[in-house]
Amino acid sequence: MKKLSFIIVILIAFKLTSLASDSLKFISPVEHPIVLSGNFMELRSNHFHSGIDIKSRRGVSGDKIMAVQNGFISRIRITSGSYGNALYIDHPNGITSVYAHLLNFSPEVEAFIKDMQYQFKSFELDMYLTPDKFIVTQGEQIGNMGNTGRSFGPHLHFELRETKTEKPINPEHYGLTTSDDIPPILQSLQIYTLSGEGEILNSESKYFNSKQKGYQLYKDKIEIDAQHVGFGVQMYDRMNLSQNKNGIYAYELLVDGKKRFSWKADGFTFNENKKINAFLDYGKWKQYSQKVYLLFKQACNSFSYYNEGDDGLIQLSDKDYNDIQINVYDIKGNVSEVIFSIKRSAKASSLKTKRILKCDSTLKRTIGIFDIELPAGSLFSPSALSISSSEQQIKNKSCPSIAIGKATTPVNNYYKISTAIPKGYRSKHTLVSKDNKGRLVHFGADTIDGRLVSYVDQLGEFYLFEDLKPPTVQVINLEADMKRPWKLKIDDNLIPDGRVDDLYFEAYANDQWMLFEYDLKNKLLIFDDFDKLPPKPFTFKMIVADYCGNTKQYLKEFAK
Repeated sequence: MKKLSFIIVILIAFKLTSLASDSLKFISPVEHPIVLSGNFMELRSNHFHSGIDIKSRRGVSGDKIMAVQNGFISRIRITSGSYGNALYIDHPNGITSVYAHLLNFSPEVEAFIKDMQYQFKSFELDMYLTPDKFIVTQGEQIGNMGNTGRSFGPHLHFELRETKTEKPINPEHYGLTTSDDIPPILQSLQIYTLSGEGEILNSESKYFNSKQKGYQLYKDKIEIDAQHVGFGVQMYDRMNLSQNKNGIYAYELLVDGKKRFSWKADGFTFNENKKINAFLDYGKWKQYSQKVYLLFKQACNSFSYYNEGDDGLIQLSDKDYNDIQINVYDIKGNVSEVIFSIKRSAKASSLKTKRILKCDSTLKRTIGIFDIELPAGSLFSPSALSISSSEQQIKNKSCPSIAIGKATTPVNNYYKISTAIPKGYRSKHTLVSKDNKGRLVHFGADTIDGRLVSYVDQLGEFYLFEDLKPPTVQVINLEADMKRPWKLKIDDNLIPDGRVDDLYFEAYANDQWMLFEYDLKNKLLIFDDFDKLPPKPFTFKMIVADYCGNTKQYLKEFAK
């Protein structure tokens, strides 16, 4: 069966195209005033937001989207999730602009895409184009705002990247911004107790006195039972004309008047995206969806884009207070600040930790039927990992399980869990865990050197599960008169994660391949190219398969 997604690379002899421009200044990609529902490097699940999200004028799809500068379309990407319908334009100043979640493209580009989809028999495409294929001028309409891919409301996800490195940069520095005179909003202060080796032992929340102006703690002199501490702030930014809780642009930590830690949302690289899980308090994010920015660098965190200062960790004295000032900025320079003093309690206890996995240590352990291998640098801070195995009932099946640490501890990279191939193996086994709603999420299991091997990027409890249930196909509309688009809903009992692909599908009218659009977030397949169908009678066939090879086939006869 053909895999849903692949990459098409169109690389004819590359030649530079002259793209004269009176100015390299960018214009807005929309005709109406920019209002943001998301800003650059806003904290998202497992990644930094790589652009800005521009709201629709009236909350519906269809707003005209324009090229922000002269250039050529260098890439077109069509995906069921992620960016949905996305277009990339390279500009003469060495910057690429990205337009995602589009409803559609210009007629010329739309026709080209459809030709490629039929040629390669795939809805999903990733095409790199030569400079002379589609040249665009500043202000030219390139498509319409939409809600495709992993989008949950009509908007334009817009990015600027360095063309050579693909490093995302902040579009607001290029004038693509909105008005804002509202300072960042601070919700709580977090004080983290750390061991001398950098392990986070616990945290304590401090709240601001709502009866006081600004952000004043109920007590501005704090004594704490700890020698080593770091700080975090639960906070967000709000802009004029919008109620969205957006990300913070910058912060700095001063200790006794000296800058000890700082950061600005000016850029990052995609290969460091996952380090967001040490940039925020991962446990509070996973458990409570709270966005707490950490104002210190964890011991194993190699994130490159912190600014002035050291690691932000403070060694407290039981004699003198340290004066703390935290300044938080938005990109317009509005600032909120917190000022307090802290020292170690005179009767502070000596906190002892269990045996921990250090930053430069590897971990190889056999527990029950499982082998686990965590390479050096797998964790963001030294941590004590408890590991155990058992049997658990999953979907009325007895499944071997392994528990590794806590699900609230972030992991920096993939690590390996393997086991001997079970008796009666039918290529249907996969490693699963449960999400916070109790649904089964699976990571796959490949057969390597006589063992089942899975790679996961989180801690918690995992189960070796045999999936024998095929996907489901539900007909929403398959009317014979073909006056409305055909729609089918496809679903599976497991949610793919990590390196596991989504459902595969193929559709045919007799032996003729059919182009179905895949709306992943709504689990819908949509077809409206009725002029490409063979004359009746014909047999419609839909085949859907999951990662474990379970297949569902749907057939329908269309008579004359």
